[in-house]
Amino acid sequence: MLKSELSRNLILTRVSIWLAMTLVAVWFVFIPWKIHQISISESDFGFVLMSFGIGSLVSIQISNRILLKRFPAERLIKIGLLSFPIIFFGWATSQSYTALLVLALPISISFGILNSSVVSATARYEQILGRKLMPFHMACFSIGGLSGTLFGGLLLSQFETKEVALLFASGFVLLLALALARLQTVDHAPPPQSQTSRGVSSFAVFLGILAALNFGTVGIIMDWSALWLTRDLGVALALGGGIIFAFNSGEIISRVFGEGLLDRFGSRTVGATFTLIGCGVLLACLQTNSVAIIISGFFIFGLLTSNFFPVLLGLGVTNDDAETQKNVGDINLIAFTGFVFGPTIVGFLAEAYSISLIMNLLAILWALLASLIYFLVKPKPDQVS
Repeated sequence: MLKSELSRNLILTRVSIWLAMTLVAVWFVFIPWKIHQISISESDFGFVLMSFGIGSLVSIQISNRILLKRFPAERLIKIGLLSFPIIFFGWATSQSYTALLVLALPISISFGILNSSVVSATARYEQILGRKLMPFHMACFSIGGLSGTLFGGLLLSQFETKEVALLFASGFVLLLALALARLQTVDHAPPPQSQTSRGVSSFAVFLGILAALNFGTVGIIMDWSALWLTRDLGVALALGGGIIFAFNSGEIISRVFGEGLLDRFGSRTVGATFTLIGCGVLLACLQTNSVAIIISGFFIFGLLTSNFFPVLLGLGVTNDDAETQKNVGDINLIAFTGFVFGPTIVGFLAEAYSISLIMNLLAILWALLASLIYFLVKPKPDQVS
């Protein structure tokens, strides 16, 4: 595949995940409205997120074990992206707790197929180009979160009927998805499967567990910060996405330059040392109870911790295409178990104690994860004394 052809494929993967995450972030801003509309508790909403996590696990497993072995990732990306806004609208505008719970499964399956295909394609493009593309892939996640937060806040302030606002958002993303699906990309055939391939790598499992703890708790920011700001700290509803905005802004800056940071400082410094510093800053800011300082703390937290997951995925990349796809798929699969158990546990803690508590636990847990990575990853040769 020529590099000029690959550039169109990169546009497909990056813009696809940006569009999907934009719509997801719109949903995050609408969460306080939805909880109030159907009168459910934090723990009830945690089960909705758990349902989403189960669907994600199923779709990732299907994608990695079946679909990505039979169909080009680029084709699956287009199918997943086109279906996502349609299913999203039905889920986000459901009028009962049961419907919200049940419809979380199809929306998560659509997103899971899209995300698995994008991750698999990006990992393979890394091998072709010999570059670290995963940080910029994750930057598209963050850019989507940021644009969706701004878009969601604008919709809340401009539309009195929230269902109409969600219809506008879904239709907008669908139109862009239709345009992107017409992009002339090159379908990349699935890599040949080795007849002597090993079972699940124990190292990939370990990395997946760390990623699961990361994924299971990042939802504290994305799912609960808007409710925390508006209900506990008295911020206006339209400004409830302030923490998400700050966190994603920091992530974007760091991930856009992630390839350069990794080349200069190495995975150990970027994935572990920076994360430890970010956790310390956030923990200190949370103790002030000042909205401005807390939001600033989340910006620094996002800036310094954003490349933790790309570092984990990068550790699973090998010189063998099939083995890389398998390792990255296994890490991604295990990581998404965090979406199954994390939101439910967080929901119970938020209801039994407070959202303020889980915000503090977030910084402490991520510091522990960073400590493990620090001892796991070898420093760059020029950093060894």
